[in-house]
Amino acid sequence: MKRLSFRTRVALVASGGGALAALVVGAYAAGVVAGSGEGGRIMGAAAGIALLAGAAGWLAAGRIAAPVGRLGAAGARVIAGDLSVRVSTVGPPEIEHASEAINRLAGRLQELLQVGGYERVRLSSVLNTMTDGVLVVDDEGIVELANPAALAMLDVPAGFRPGDRLVTLNRDHEVLRVIMECAAEGQPRHGQVELLGSRRFLSVVAVPLTEGVAAAGIGRDRSLALVLLSDLTEMRRIENTRTEFVSNASHELRTPLAVIRASAETLEMGALEDREAAAGFLQRIGDNIGRMDRIIGDMLELSRLESGEAPMHLIPLDLGELAAGEVEQFRPLADRVGVAVDLEREQDLPLLTADLEKVSQILSNLLANALNATGHGGRVRVTVGRVPGQLRLVVSDTGRGIETEHLPHVFERFYKADPSRTHGGSGLGLAISKHIAQAHGAEINAESRPGEGATFTVAFPLPTGFDPRPEEASAEHGSEAGGQ
Repeated sequence: MKRLSFRTRVALVASGGGALAALVVGAYAAGVVAGSGEGGRIMGAAAGIALLAGAAGWLAAGRIAAPVGRLGAAGARVIAGDLSVRVSTVGPPEIEHASEAINRLAGRLQELLQVGGYERVRLSSVLNTMTDGVLVVDDEGIVELANPAALAMLDVPAGFRPGDRLVTLNRDHEVLRVIMECAAEGQPRHGQVELLGSRRFLSVVAVPLTEGVAAAGIGRDRSLALVLLSDLTEMRRIENTRTEFVSNASHELRTPLAVIRASAETLEMGALEDREAAAGFLQRIGDNIGRMDRIIGDMLELSRLESGEAPMHLIPLDLGELAAGEVEQFRPLADRVGVAVDLEREQDLPLLTADLEKVSQILSNLLANALNATGHGGRVRVTVGRVPGQLRLVVSDTGRGIETEHLPHVFERFYKADPSRTHGGSGLGLAISKHIAQAHGAEINAESRPGEGATFTVAFPLPTGFDPRPEEASAEHGSEAGGQ
């Protein structure tokens, strides 16, 4: 009997979403060739085995391909940004593990993005509400970030966007130097600059951010600078005001001190023997001591008003009656210098809630200045009237007026339109009047033309819907008193 060597090899391959089943049947005859009947049986068996192997491979591939396809589709959606996708975990153990891993990955990414979104919103809110300017600039001069305060401080032109170059944001060479040196050298830099256009005085602090950029995983190698801008304009103004205050106070006090010293030395040198001359020198000493006392008192009053420490005693008062009383007090002085003083006031004016003493001080300062500026034969007019929502006190004169260049500065401390300062006064009266008006919520302004006199207006606000007449307030006060 002839021997027949028969060998069968079956391979099943599953890859991606499909399966490939293959049956390799090799028949090798060793020795004598088999008869035709026996060979047919062998070939039939081989065909049956091939069919069974193919069916098994098709079933196995179908069972694996569908879940693998779902995994691939889910992964593609996650990559596209859809982190809400979840994959069914039904299937073979390997498919279940892979599905659970994708679901956990999508959930974790969703949590991280939510936290990152909250942090970005919080950071954006902080930057947008900061009063200090914040910039992030790279070593090529590209502005990566700029908050609204920085744009306002640097007077950035309209249309600027992050990603533009620094030179389009601001062209001040000192600002550019501080920022670019920090970004290029990786060292902190600091400077103080004055922007000529807006007259702002800024502090510029630049700190390198190279390590932070590396930690953030930015693709290209570059250096960034974090820039902090602080507006020192108001601080510088206060410092200048303090310096000017000391200088002006010294100047104002030096003159009466010099007069007192000269008079005292003259008396010591023998003027005491001349009774008439001695009386004159003593009069000069007394006048200048009084002047010094007024200057010091005005300085203290102004300091209390500016610091908010001056007490306010608010009462209902009739502004027209107050003006009439002040005019009568100044009338003897006006008669001596030959100046006519007139008063015009509306009837039935509403009462004003204010500090009687301080409002009287405003009117006294304005009347004194008007009489001082008006020569013999001139006229000073005081007007009290009402406009919608306001009570107005106006003091005008026909005096020498105020030069145009001096008009914006008349309410500054120690400012005098007369450079020679021959007309007396401390230079603090209008500054005090301005602060008193502001403490009452009022506005004070000046108008003048040289040689045509000056007009000062104080506008006191009236509460909306509250407009009592003097007689009504008096009747109400009387009823309250009777009830007590």
